[in-house]
Amino acid sequence: MQAQRSRVGQQHQAKEQLLADLHSWERHLKLRSLDEAIRLIESGKIEKLTGQHIHRIAEYDAIRIDGECFFDKAFSGGKEVAACLAFAMEIGWQAALEDLVRFRLTVLGPAGAATRALQRDEVGALPFQRARFP
Repeated sequence: MQAQRSRVGQQHQAKEQLLADLHSWERHLKLRSLDEAIRLIESGKIEKLTGQHIHRIAEYDAIRIDGECFFDKAFSGGKEVAACLAFAMEIGWQAALEDLVRFRLTVLGPAGAATRALQRDEVGALPFQRARFP
C-alpha cells in the first residue's frame, strides 16, 4: 500500500515538473505561436503529431496533418512552441490545452498594451511571472 502511494506521489511530482518546464517555455512564446499550438491541439489532429513534426516546427517549417497545414506562417518562436508541444505530448493533450488556454487568458488579461506588443512580436519573454493554477 505504501509502495503504491509512493509511486503515485512520484508520478505526481513528475507531472508537476513537466508542467513547470512547460511554463518556462510558454513565457517565450509569441501570441501567434501560442494560438497556433492551441488550434493544433483543439483540431483533433494532435494525436497524429509525431516527433518529426515537432522537429520541423523547431526548424521553423510548416507541418501538414491530414491535409491541414499548421505553423505555415513565419513563427518566430519555432523552437519554443516545439518545446511546448513536446512537453504537452508527455503531460497529456487535454491537461496541456487547459494550461495553454489559461496562459493565453493571462496574457490577454487587462493589460491591453502587452497584448498589442505580443501581436506585433515586439517583446521576447513575457513581462510577468506566471501565476500558479491549481
